[in-house]
Amino acid sequence: MQAVPPKAAERLMGFLIPPASREEVLGDLHERYRCRRQYIRDAVFTVPLVIASRIRRTVDPLVLLMEAFILYTSFLAAAWYKDRTFLNGQWGLLRLAIPAATALVVLMLDDVYARPGKRSLLKQIRGPALGVGVALLSQAIPRWIMFCGGGMGLLLVSATRLLFPPVAGRPQGANGPAVWLEQAGEPVNMSSDVIRLLKSVGAIVALLVVYELSKRG
Repeated sequence: MQAVPPKAAERLMGFLIPPASREEVLGDLHERYRCRRQYIRDAVFTVPLVIASRIRRTVDPLVLLMEAFILYTSFLAAAWYKDRTFLNGQWGLLRLAIPAATALVVLMLDDVYARPGKRSLLKQIRGPALGVGVALLSQAIPRWIMFCGGGMGLLLVSATRLLFPPVAGRPQGANGPAVWLEQAGEPVNMSSDVIRLLKSVGAIVALLVVYELSKRG
């Protein structure tokens, strides 16, 4: 009789694996099962690859940069309006990036774990709402700046997602897991415009660090 993985382990893997790849990956792990240690080792190696593959399939770099700019600008505008002294404090400008980055990561994970196909209006707004909600828990900046910036960011990012909806999941190949394993190792192809934008973002971050260090000096 062929050994099968424990039901609890399969349920846990089903929770961790994005829905678009869940059936194929669980089936592949099930067929390769020999013992519990081997199943855990395969799962630890496989799940990050699947998530990385879904990020490549669902995240548009240009839209992601737009959302990052919108979120950071929202918190910056809230700090400028509510408490300008915060901007002159130690690492004030860089601290504003913490809730923005947190919300951005949650947005990406929401796209990764969304079911493929056309989304309803409520599901398109769900990601920004979750992202801002988790960012509010970070408490990296004063409460009123967090609430005002989060509300503004939620509104603007939701509008951006309605104009530029997330990339729809591409159809899976007939070979299932072999396809996503192959795609997981492919490099991300970015246009020259995206590369220039990434360099610009890096330059802005470097300028913020230099500015903060000059204030401390």
